[in-house]
Amino acid sequence: MFAIFKALVSGVIVASASELSKRSPLSGAILLSVPLTSLLTAIWLHIETKDNQRIAAMLGNVFWAHLPTLAFFVICPIMLRAGYAFWPSLIVSLLATAAIFFVYAYVLNLFGIRIYD
Repeated sequence: MFAIFKALVSGVIVASASELSKRSPLSGAILLSVPLTSLLTAIWLHIETKDNQRIAAMLGNVFWAHLPTLAFFVICPIMLRAGYAFWPSLIVSLLATAAIFFVYAYVLNLFGIRIYD
């Protein structure tokens, strides 16, 4: 039952961000720049486990994992502004971000930083 509650609350937040973005792209961007999924995950983990070490590890990993995902927010707008259709732009951006992530994770691992198990 709690899983349904989590899904509903999380869904309402995402839907709210989408609706806000339709009215004001800047306001939507500001709301979406808040790490909502990380915030919600930390809250749900706290409620369910009370394991601060697990939450700290997850949030630390989010920091390292977040950096290469910024490529998506560079590549996709460039492609859209260049006239590419939405879906190809989205797919290319996601694939490029995934490739960058794996290279990034490999390099971090060389320095003893593991962002995945």
